[in-house]
Amino acid sequence: MSSETDISKYFTGTHEVQKCHEGQCELDLHTHLANCEKNPGHAGFVPINKLSVEQFPVGYHDNNLYELTKALADLTVRIAVKFTSFDRPEFVPGTEYPYPFYDSRGQNSLRTGTGKVFHMKKYTEGMDEKYGAYRTCPCPECDHSDTPSKVWWEIIVVTARHVVYDSSEARQSSCRLWFDEDNCPKFNIVGYKVNGTSFNEDWSDLVCVTHDLDLGDKLYGMWMRWDDLWFPVSDKYKSRRDVDKLTIIVSHPHGCSKQVSIGHWVHKQEVGRYGTRYTYTTCTCPGSSGAGVYRLGWLSCHPHSGTSSGGLNYSGTDQG
Repeated sequence: MSSETDISKYFTGTHEVQKCHEGQCELDLHTHLANCEKNPGHAGFVPINKLSVEQFPVGYHDNNLYELTKALADLTVRIAVKFTSFDRPEFVPGTEYPYPFYDSRGQNSLRTGTGKVFHMKKYTEGMDEKYGAYRTCPCPECDHSDTPSKVWWEIIVVTARHVVYDSSEARQSSCRLWFDEDNCPKFNIVGYKVNGTSFNEDWSDLVCVTHDLDLGDKLYGMWMRWDDLWFPVSDKYKSRRDVDKLTIIVSHPHGCSKQVSIGHWVHKQEVGRYGTRYTYTTCTCPGSSGAGVYRLGWLSCHPHSGTSSGGLNYSGTDQG
């Protein structure tokens, strides 16, 4: 294993948010897909609806691993952000690398990234269990309504902090669920604040809401399915996790439909007392920032952060 000094260079580079030029909208994202310079033709990506057991490496043709990957995909969202915070810094902490969108502070322009549903909570009758306060749904629609919903789902989406920097950006963000192919129905949840964040470690908890209870119930069932599969599959491969180092990412390259990529991790770096971050060969593109990086055999899922000049991709940290 390389020393900390030797490998630190692999954890800085280009972040992978897909930026749309001024005046462009989601319809232009396919242009960015077609003109991709990092991975022309997008070899190494598999559309989620075409994934099969046989596309996993030899020795991993496992139906439970396939189902876990599908469950990860069900929880993967395309994040659209339409505002840039005035508080974005000029440089990545401790480096001279420009922090994304510093020059766009205060502007309204579309960019996309990826996130993963991390936790859900259903509020009923407007009661906040923590504070005992009576609340209504905080979504923009209810905020301007004379009859706001008193029952709603709160959904926490983990992403990279450079995708959604703070609550001013969260309030102008949305997450598209189940964007599995170009012409599929659109289901969105809206952001309204950022809770936990880490600037140095590049992760962010985007808090979203919906008062579409059927949508929330469906998503919760998918979240429980992931939870049921995650522990036994991780335990099965625990003894092999540092051998093949299999690493799976589900993301929305260029803000377009969901893709799966499979590779292996290369470097591990300790961050602080408990955190870790990784480099890997698993394919990513602009729009992949914030996607969950799942390393088989481990019980953590890091957000994708960027790509280094050496050709490896790298993550932010887990949350300890």
